[in-house]
Amino acid sequence: MPPQTLSRILPVLACLGIFSASFSAQAESTLQLQSAKAPAEIAECLQQGMRRLKIPDDYVKRDTASDGAAAVRLLNPVSNNTSLQVSITPQASGSQVQVDQNGIPLTPPWQRMIKRCAE
Repeated sequence: MPPQTLSRILPVLACLGIFSASFSAQAESTLQLQSAKAPAEIAECLQQGMRRLKIPDDYVKRDTASDGAAAVRLLNPVSNNTSLQVSITPQASGSQVQVDQNGIPLTPPWQRMIKRCAE
């Protein structure tokens, strides 16, 4: 494997190691939050947080809908499988944030990041 490829996937492997190291009863649950922030602001915060975790940009997918909704997904660019998705829908006075874990546990650091972005 070329060194450049290895250096790009090591942070992702480390991140996935954090996920797998903390299997708990929350592994199948979904986190839902209300926020006073707009969906785009929350999505930008999440994307920046993933960059701080050194997750390569091609492992992070951000979508924006015409109604203002946004989604940030952590995915495998080879298989295109999503492992974590944060959906942000506009509400009358802010946004609703929903986390779909897709079988991966939501670790405390990820919970903190998502809650911080929604606050």
